[in-house]
Amino acid sequence: MKKLMRRNGFQTFWLLGAGLLLSVLLAWFAVFQYRQATPVAAENLRGLSLSLSAAVEALVAKDPSLFALRDFHTVDMAYFALLDRNGKVLYHSNNNLIGTHVSDQRFAPVFSAVETVAVRTKLGTGEEIYESNVPVHSFGKVMALRLALHTYRSDAVIRRARADVLVVFSLLATAWVMGILLYRFSRRAEAHRQEMSRRERFAQLGEMGAALAHEIRNPLSGIKGYAQLLLEDPRCPGGGSPAALIVEESLRLERLVNDLLSYVRTRPLPVAPVRIAEVLRCSVGMIAPDAESQSVGVSVDLIDDLLVTGDKDEMEQVFLNLLRNALQSMPEGGTIQVGMQREKGAVVMKIQDTGHGIPVGDWSRIFTPFMTTRARGTGLGLAISRKIIEEWGGSIRVADSSPGGTTIEVTLPDVRRL
Repeated sequence: MKKLMRRNGFQTFWLLGAGLLLSVLLAWFAVFQYRQATPVAAENLRGLSLSLSAAVEALVAKDPSLFALRDFHTVDMAYFALLDRNGKVLYHSNNNLIGTHVSDQRFAPVFSAVETVAVRTKLGTGEEIYESNVPVHSFGKVMALRLALHTYRSDAVIRRARADVLVVFSLLATAWVMGILLYRFSRRAEAHRQEMSRRERFAQLGEMGAALAHEIRNPLSGIKGYAQLLLEDPRCPGGGSPAALIVEESLRLERLVNDLLSYVRTRPLPVAPVRIAEVLRCSVGMIAPDAESQSVGVSVDLIDDLLVTGDKDEMEQVFLNLLRNALQSMPEGGTIQVGMQREKGAVVMKIQDTGHGIPVGDWSRIFTPFMTTRARGTGLGLAISRKIIEEWGGSIRVADSSPGGTTIEVTLPDVRRL
């Protein structure tokens, strides 16, 4: 089982690593494509501007009167104009602006350094355009060509890249959510399968335990009966000590058989509310004489109206086991505190002692069968307690333990939440 769990853990680790690596690569690729979209869009606009500028310059070279420019237009062009050094509009695609002067000086570097100036600006309508100011040579004089291009086609590249990034990240997020859900469902299915397997083993052990109990109890009762007869016979050699030892060991074996049967027995669980405070008071009353003889003080802080679903006798068995273990950890005296509280739809019971404590490494092991620190213990008391509590949908654990004492916490569902 441990090898299987370790193998499943390695498989989960490698699948998680592969998923993370693939996700990082896909995210990097999407972001890289998005970052490349902006320079690609700018380069498209620049290339289109250079092509159109070359076409305009060719028309101007053929027709110095600029009349041929009236038929020049494309869908990507918002407008174009030819300017002299003073900013006077020599030609404009809007005839009404011919002869006017431009107010800005973005065309000036064309005449001073004979270079191209390109910027993004906005029209009066609010539309963003790509404007280039290019030198145009015609018959020995230089003019500035102001060419304004629509940007919606090039910007579509950026918008498409942004949409691709959103799609990739949405798909990755969906894939991870689905993966986590599938992982949780698979873990639940595996836990359910293990629980069914455990119940099946318990059923098999129960059948075997019943057969063993029948075969062991009958001769054990005979041995105990004959030993008791010998113990009462005054002619018994050794003052009856061997017979007393036989009776004591027979009783111990009988308790072991009963505990083993309690652990492996499966049966339909009766559904009935139990006033857990009454169970705790009854359990405390049963160990009161032993506590008094050991100089152990017992204090209780209970809430009478809390109900849980369970079997009263089984609950008494659980808390008697816990209280007796607490007593055994304080042979020289001490205190036991029994408390309870309602917490998030559950009833939480705590049994705290001032005994010698439990090593941290044994906190979970003490609830496994046959784990005991006593020379003559069966090691089934806490295992039976855990089995009973878990059958009723609860949990039992070591909440805290140190050389100054131990706190055992038992949690059961509040009947009002069922």
